[in-house]
Amino acid sequence: MPHVLTAATAVDDATAVTAPDRSVAMNCSWLLDRAATFLQVRARFTDARPLFERALAISEAVHGPDHPEVAAYLSNLAVVLRALGDPVGARPLAERALTISEAVHGPDHPDVAISLSNLALVLRDLGDPAGARPLAERAVAITEAVHGPDHPDVAISLNNLAVVLRALGDPAGARPLAERAVAITEAVHGPDHPDVAIRLGNLALVLWALGDPAGARPLFERALAISEAVHGPDHPTVAIRLSNLAQVLRDLGDPAGARPLAERALAISEAVHGPDHPHVAASLSNLALVLRALGDLAGARPLFERALAITEAVYGPDHPTVAIRLGNLAVVLRALGDPAGARPLAERAVAITEAVHGPDHPTRLGARRIRDTLARASDKPENSRTTRRGTQRFRGEH
Repeated sequence: MPHVLTAATAVDDATAVTAPDRSVAMNCSWLLDRAATFLQVRARFTDARPLFERALAISEAVHGPDHPEVAAYLSNLAVVLRALGDPVGARPLAERALTISEAVHGPDHPDVAISLSNLALVLRDLGDPAGARPLAERAVAITEAVHGPDHPDVAISLNNLAVVLRALGDPAGARPLAERAVAITEAVHGPDHPDVAIRLGNLALVLWALGDPAGARPLFERALAISEAVHGPDHPTVAIRLSNLAQVLRDLGDPAGARPLAERALAISEAVHGPDHPHVAASLSNLALVLRALGDLAGARPLFERALAITEAVYGPDHPTVAIRLGNLAVVLRALGDPAGARPLAERAVAITEAVHGPDHPTRLGARRIRDTLARASDKPENSRTTRRGTQRFRGEH
């Protein structure tokens, strides 16, 4: 890697892009893109970003703004921004990549499917799974038409559509897509490939959403084992696996077993992303859920508060993930004997989820249940059974 960066540093971009022979500029942009991809795979997103940005700038100067290579570099930069917790910054890049790809290739090209999938995931991150769904569905249709039913790109598109459907509160619709994605990926790559771990993790999330934590557990455990073997113990993907497994153990009545996993997930996330990333917020929230299950409400409260602050800073005040954070904090405040402090948080959670998802989404129903419980409650602490039932849907997420 150092020699690659040294070679790229030796190129003066302004001179290279205006030279009669622009091959130096084109080779430099390609080299920068490949180096950035190398760093991205190793979760060095901050280091990858300026290389992708420079590759894009060179490509635009050489080819103009509407070239397919520019679309590819826009997509790559959007993916890194999303990994850095900046879906707002990623969105215009992903939208522009899609526009260029459709203009160059027509509506049914596999590169268009990639752009559709990338934009769908950005919209989902931004709390708009309804807007993401038609893009993800179209991506599946294109990849199946181009590649047939058993291609790894079809598995990616199926997986992404399953993620969107789960965000829309339709885990039953997501399940066959996630199961098919796992089957295709294992058939193509074998049982121990990192893509298999991704598919297993997403299928496990679907099973968990369907109320089957016992079925989800072995999938999460296998996904964790693969990710650690491939990436080592300190990769952010490992943090996601640890966090999800911790929440399933909590649901299965083993918060003591969940705690070290959740603590390790948080430590990895903060080391990789810094203190203010949405993945850190998720890890904080998940650890707080475990502490709450262990009866440590005082320990859970500052974690929930910090998770809420990060999530609002990243996504704004009206994102559905903000509603999850509000609901979790409301439950803890109520259990700590502060129903007056809890009630406005629960009411705000209901308002956000109704505005985003409509009246029948599972997260909205959970928020409304908490709000109604608070409205009926006296100043006496509610019993633990009611608390568990009222917060069932406010689970950790990654």
